[in-house]
This record gives sequence, structure tokens and C-alpha cells, in this order.
Amino acid sequence: MTAADESLPRLIHRLAVLLSAGLAPASAWRHLAAAGRERAHPLVAAVAEHPALVRDPADAMAAASPDPPVEWRALTAAWRIAATAGAPLSAVLRSIADALRDRADARREIAVALAAPRATARLVLWLPAAGVLLALIIGVDVVATVLNPIGLISVVAGLGLVHVGRRWTSRLLAAAEPPAPTAGLGYELLAVAAAGGRGPEAALQLVLDHLAAVDCAPSPTETAELTELVALSRGSGAPLGELARAEAREARVAARGVARRTAERLGVRLMLPLGACILPAFLLIGVVPILLGIVSSTLAG
Repeated sequence: MTAADESLPRLIHRLAVLLSAGLAPASAWRHLAAAGRERAHPLVAAVAEHPALVRDPADAMAAASPDPPVEWRALTAAWRIAATAGAPLSAVLRSIADALRDRADARREIAVALAAPRATARLVLWLPAAGVLLALIIGVDVVATVLNPIGLISVVAGLGLVHVGRRWTSRLLAAAEPPAPTAGLGYELLAVAAAGGRGPEAALQLVLDHLAAVDCAPSPTETAELTELVALSRGSGAPLGELARAEAREARVAARGVARRTAERLGVRLMLPLGACILPAFLLIGVVPILLGIVSSTLAG
């Protein structure tokens, strides 16, 4: 996680506070650029260098990075929807900042949960090399042993198991990712669109159009859930904005819970590549050559 990613929630929150204080967007960006700590962020630097970019954050993002991250694209969608719907921008910026903080908190919790499994995985991956070192210490002719057909097959099989174990472990670690920064985004933006006074169906279409424009289109399942919420609001007469904000909070909490449970289960799952690949590789690379060397030395004697 880069320093720019870590400072983005603070940047967005400060921007929301400035806007809620009555400052125009251009003036708010200028004040952020004047603050020394915020000037280092690529977005603020791009706007400070080209003030005209403040009209649309997408232009500032394109100037700051050729491939803006999904968090930046979500900010663009929110900015455009609020401008189109005539809704207050500060509220949605606070919601986005809170969502990014939730993601950062979950990332830290997952890192803590994975610290021990990662250390264990790195340690056991060195066991085969420790076996070779042990063979050298006790005086086994490793080269001669490896040139033996049985020794060669053993070492090749052991190296193959090490490779499989590394790949397996990496995939398990990669599965324990923090919640997506767009968790609950569709609901948040739906609440923004509804705050502008549009009907539920028109608000939903506005959200879908702007998310697709910034390459953050929701999945078919998420689209169906948004449509169902709109139908509930229309049928019951309940405010769509309140329903959408409640669903957004639930979506973020659920995504964070899934990520934490995945990290907790990972400690057990990492034992599978350890037992199935790494320990057998240690035997094939570290133990079998020693036994072959001892047998060869005994027969020669």
C-alpha cells in the first residue's frame, strides 16, 4: 500500500469538510494544495499545477496517473453523480472516506492475522536447503550423490515439490485480501442520486451510467440487488436514500467480516502445503541424499 493510498481517506475527508463549510470545489482544492502534507498527493499536485482540472476529477486523475486506481475512479463517479443530481457532495465524500478507512483497518487486521502464517511458510520453505547444508556438514559427497540416478530423481522430485508448495502457499496468502474499496459503493451513490430529488428508477440509471463510464460497473448480482432495493422503495414508499445508506454499511461490514474470517482460516490451510509438499521435499532433498551417501560410503569401505 503506497503512501498516496494511505493518505487518500484523509484527503477526501478534508475536501468534504471544506465543501461543507461553503467553499467552492476549486477553492477547496487550492486550500488542500496549500497544505504541505496534502500537496504530496498526486491528485492534489495535479490540480495545483492545472487548476482547470478541478471541474472534473477524472481529468486530474488522468494527469496524475495513466492508470488511476479504483478508489480514484469511485471518487470521480461520486463527483459526477452529485453534480448531475444536484446533491450535496460533502456527504458522499465522507462516506467514501469512511469506506477507505474501513478497508485500511481491515488490511491492518489481516496483516496481523497473517504475520505468523507467513513467517511459518517462509521458515519451512528453507527446510530443503537446510537438509543439503546438513549433508555437507557431516561430510556427504553431495555432488556424487546427486549424480546417482536415485539421488538425481530424489532431488528433482524434491525441487518440484518445493515449487508446488511455493505456488500453493502464495495462492492461499493472496486469497486473504482486504475488502474491495468499492464494497457498498453502488448503494452510496444510489443514496447520492436519490438526494437530488430524482425518482428511484432514474437515480439507479444515473448510478449505473456513471459507474460504467469510469470502468467501475457493478456485477450482475450487485445490479440485481440495487434494482431490488429500488423496487422496495417504490413499493413501500420508504426513502431510497436511507435504505441505500443502510445497505452500504451492511455491505462494507460483510466484506470486512469475510476478509477477516479468510485470514483466520488461513493459518490452518497453510498446513496443507506444509505437510503435502514442503516436508516431503525436505526428505527428498535433505534426507535421501544423506542416506545414499552413507550407504555409498559403507559399500565402498
